[in-house]
Amino acid sequence: MYELFNFKLPDFQFALLSSDAFDPGVVVVYPEEIELLNTRSNPKRKNEFLGVRHLRNQLKINSPILYHSNGRPYYAASELALSISHTKEFIALANAGFPIGIDIEQKDRDAGRIINKFAREDEKVLCSTEDKDWYLQLWCAKEAIYKLVGLDNLSFKNEIHVHTRQKEEETIFLSATVHQGTQKHEIEVQIRETIGLHMAVAKFKPAP
Repeated sequence: MYELFNFKLPDFQFALLSSDAFDPGVVVVYPEEIELLNTRSNPKRKNEFLGVRHLRNQLKINSPILYHSNGRPYYAASELALSISHTKEFIALANAGFPIGIDIEQKDRDAGRIINKFAREDEKVLCSTEDKDWYLQLWCAKEAIYKLVGLDNLSFKNEIHVHTRQKEEETIFLSATVHQGTQKHEIEVQIRETIGLHMAVAKFKPAP
């Protein structure tokens, strides 16, 4: 009971699960994960934790999912890169043979209320015909970029700059730059959508 989405990337999987579409009581977890599960007292957080492991098991990844000190997840026994995301109704997990960051956002969220906190003026007008959707897509993209680069205290407005947007069939392609101190990264983002969700995948742009 999950969906796989094609982001046209090699060595990449993106799986999406409705948060009520699996039985948490039968999810197989590794011994290393049991202690982490027991630290989660909130039922929703427990369900998200188990939903991620359910997707991991469905994709046949034989590795515990653990967390770095900054909260970033990783596979303890696999070289695959990992990124996860949750909303109130969905859980997503992505694997890749290269660093990635993902985010999912439900379309009923109003990003316009906080647009001035995370977007520059030139980013707002990259799409002028679908402001409501574009603002949420932009937030989704910046969340995915934040997870990809893993820099502490990264400013979404001042240090993540999305400078191009192009739509090809069902996919939106963005290019972005992250610049914090001496750190500078060129990023590529793909955005896909379902009826109720925007989904973003961020990766580093290959060197020329």
